Amino acid sequence: MILLSLSLSVGIPAGAYGQTSPPSKPSTVRCPSPADPRNLHFECTGQSFDMIEETLTKDWAGLRTDLRELGIKPTASYTSELMGNPGGGQSRGFTYAGTVQVSIFWDFAKLLHLAGLSFNIGGAWSTGKNLSADHIGNNFWVQSAYTAPDNGSNNLTLGQIYLQQQLFDNSLILAGGRLAPGTTFATMPVLNNYINQGINPIPGSLWTNDDTFTSYPPGVEWGTQAIYNLSPAFQVAAGVFNTNQSSALGGKGGVNFALQQGNRGVLSVVQVSYFLNHAPDDKGVPGQYSFGGFYNGNRFTNLNNPNSTKSGLYSIYGMFQQMIYRDGGAGSQKGLTIWGETAIAPRSIVSFMPYFIGGGLSYQGALPRRDNDITSVGVIYGSFSRYIPRTTAETVIEANYQVNLTNWLSIMPDIQYVLRPNGSSAIKNALVLGAQVQIVF
Repeated sequence: MILLSLSLSVGIPAGAYGQTSPPSKPSTVRCPSPADPRNLHFECTGQSFDMIEETLTKDWAGLRTDLRELGIKPTASYTSELMGNPGGGQSRGFTYAGTVQVSIFWDFAKLLHLAGLSFNIGGAWSTGKNLSADHIGNNFWVQSAYTAPDNGSNNLTLGQIYLQQQLFDNSLILAGGRLAPGTTFATMPVLNNYINQGINPIPGSLWTNDDTFTSYPPGVEWGTQAIYNLSPAFQVAAGVFNTNQSSALGGKGGVNFALQQGNRGVLSVVQVSYFLNHAPDDKGVPGQYSFGGFYNGNRFTNLNNPNSTKSGLYSIYGMFQQMIYRDGGAGSQKGLTIWGETAIAPRSIVSFMPYFIGGGLSYQGALPRRDNDITSVGVIYGSFSRYIPRTTAETVIEANYQVNLTNWLSIMPDIQYVLRPNGSSAIKNALVLGAQVQIVF
């Protein structure tokens, strides 16, 4: 019923469900690693990958091949981040944070002969502690791998569960079920090159202001969304989601299926994207330019009077990533990419962080004979509402070097510097050192 309602709302004729042409798919720039469910963009779910080259466990003695013949593609990955602050913050500390994430995609065309219809389900096991919450006291968490709800240390959460229908040679993608807006909206592939949660996977002010603009893990919520590729270059996307904050924060291990728990209204999101040189025959350097916004009709705490609430919160955002130098011929991923993002939530009476800006660069193959390694530097800045006493803005600078030992194993030494944690001069600036290890199974 969800998919049918969404189909009618965009005016799809009844005969559109049959597909006779080969399906199209996003470029490898937008889907760099479909074997890894961590921060996997919604469009990339279910895309084909080389199970021998891109996974540690290979073909599972032929089981993966057998499952693929049935249209079933299981993926799994493990990400761990060991971080410490030898100076600054509220106290010195060292923590481990890790997430095992799994996903199962089932293409019904293979076994049930339902063209374009698929089902996806996922889950995560989150372990460890949050260095930002326990020792630094800052807003933009320094460990994006910390995904346990309620500041937990050992949590299993049920993830996204949705039906998806592809139409018009996969130019239109409809989905309905348990979704996370952050896997579709306000994200770019280059952001996955960072560890800080204010960068990866979405601009940090969006989830700071509105818990229901969530990413998984840990949060999902009931919703429907549509993505329409007008051409290889232009895409529009829209979604409507429930505003149950408990569900969006991973309440009850991801099985909080309630629509209403004191919340009201819906979260509505719209995004327009321009993809430069993403078509297979394009020779120029690729780029992505996205502009979007959301409105949440729920009630929010009045920051000027915490005993009262006000209705409605909205935000607009713009972001881009653009390769400006390519080392090699057409299709080469080696080279320099720059990126930038900004978000504005002007109702400072209900928005904790009305203004946010960030930018950086990533260079793949900077060192000789290390063509797949990525060097990244980024800076983000978020200013807090004038109604929050004794706060100004928090700034994070991050630099890292991602060593891709194989297609399925990477190690990323990382350094971050947090200025005015949580916008407070009472907390010392914090130096953070550590590393991330990621394995794709």
